[in-house]
Amino acid sequence: MKYLFILILFLFLLVNTHSAQSFDEAMVLYDNEQYAEAAELFSLFTDDQSQLFAGKSFLALSEFSRALPFFQSAVQSTQQTLRHEAEYSLALTHFGLHNYDKSLQYLYSVVQNNTGSLRTEARNFYGQILDYLTAKQRFDLLYRLDSAAIRYDLVNRSRSFLDPAVYRHMVSELIKMTANATEKSRIERELLTTSPLQTVRFRYPVAPAGTVYNIGVILPTFQEHEPDFTIPRNLYFGMLLAADDFNSRNPDKKVNLIFRNSAEHPDTTAAAFKELVFSKGVSAVVGPLFSEPALRLADLAEEYRVPMLAPLANADDLNRSYNYTFQLNPTLETHGRQMARFAVQELRLNRIAVFLERGMAGRASAVAFQREAERLGAQITYFIEEHFAPIGYDLSEYTELFTRDAALIDSLNLTPSQAIYAPFSGQASQTMMNLLLNDLEAMGNNLVILGSEEWQHHNLTEYQQNFFEVYYSQSFSEIADHSALNFFRQDYETRFGRTPDLFSKIGFDTGNYLFRNLEIAGNPQYLTRALRTDSQYNGLALRIRFDGERMNQHLNILGLSNRAKERLGTR
Repeated sequence: MKYLFILILFLFLLVNTHSAQSFDEAMVLYDNEQYAEAAELFSLFTDDQSQLFAGKSFLALSEFSRALPFFQSAVQSTQQTLRHEAEYSLALTHFGLHNYDKSLQYLYSVVQNNTGSLRTEARNFYGQILDYLTAKQRFDLLYRLDSAAIRYDLVNRSRSFLDPAVYRHMVSELIKMTANATEKSRIERELLTTSPLQTVRFRYPVAPAGTVYNIGVILPTFQEHEPDFTIPRNLYFGMLLAADDFNSRNPDKKVNLIFRNSAEHPDTTAAAFKELVFSKGVSAVVGPLFSEPALRLADLAEEYRVPMLAPLANADDLNRSYNYTFQLNPTLETHGRQMARFAVQELRLNRIAVFLERGMAGRASAVAFQREAERLGAQITYFIEEHFAPIGYDLSEYTELFTRDAALIDSLNLTPSQAIYAPFSGQASQTMMNLLLNDLEAMGNNLVILGSEEWQHHNLTEYQQNFFEVYYSQSFSEIADHSALNFFRQDYETRFGRTPDLFSKIGFDTGNYLFRNLEIAGNPQYLTRALRTDSQYNGLALRIRFDGERMNQHLNILGLSNRAKERLGTR
């Protein structure tokens, strides 16, 4: 019996020593910010301290749902200090889950029952949450709170954020929820008659310390041998660098990117979006790449009121009646409209022809160009839209309209043009460009040529470089100064071991612009407002300006020929 007792004692000491060593190992991992590994170790033990730190590890990873049960276990501890820390951690967790009522209740408990530094932190966080909420969130919270004291604080703190009429209604609702007549009189006296109500000017709230913005990234993944493999990968890498920048300049806040594969199909894209909204509580979504899945997501973004930023999709249908879809790649209509403004306001052209092939995507640009040019007072001399393939792309019948022969102009009653807008698109676009310029060159007519993005790839002859002024619109180009581009390239190469391309820069600009507006909005509920009204963003490859709309209104108008570059001062 004596030996059995010694053996049991030995085993007990061995287990406790092993547990202590494992806890110490987990603490080393936690202190070194290896939170995933620390959480795995802490969760092996059932003691209160291990449960607390398992929860804190998951909290550091923004895994709020996984942190919750560990804190709920630790808050039952008989150790007062540990219990209060678990309550404070539960407040942080519920804030991350947008359960503001529970977060405030735990903070109120810490403030009431704690006398140490944690009480000060809890009081500050309590006030930050009350100042962070939108009007709708305030009313929703008022009806969910069980504590009369917290309800009073909520309404009292709303005075500085709500219009007087809305604030009076909130006080009225609080009075209805109060049973005691004396208490009702006190609320009315203190909240309505103590000081006069003044019109409140809207201001964005400040996000509480510890705020985590979960951002969904929905992009297709391809096999490494497929030609489009690098596009989504580099977009995502660029966004990761933008997130790093945000997190380094905001030590008390964090952006957390959550990637999901859209698999190029509208159904899988929609499933990924719903999972991010319901399971991860994302503040915004970036993606997808292509217009068809983006249209599906636009409906869901509207339904769930989650902003979606499409970095590359440019379908005009995306901006029809959607309030939560933002296109960074300007639509074809925007290309036409902005080129018209450039032609009329910058180049002072007032007689312009439009030339395009029937049935091509460029028609949206052409119609928008015509409308905007005419609105600005210019005359559209001709709108030429034909099927050119059946006639072997012989344009001569139409280019005769631009003859310089005075007798022919008089006999045919032609209207002279100063420029041609030619938004060519499709497989035959380069052929159309060649034939148009060759015909004009043969006639000796150096009309100004205004083109779509496809023109940037056209090779002009040496003679055409100096004979024509050729301009084109472009959504993306390297517009930052060399120092900014070099800094980004070095940072990108250090992080990912590869040279960034245009899509890397677009990803960085997309992320940077989104995160900048989250900083402005504070509360993601105000993100769409911030995006629409933000001043122009000048990035590495993108300039973004929404001007109250949901489509990027900024385009680069560039010169293709030497004459155009000289006029723009870019040669």
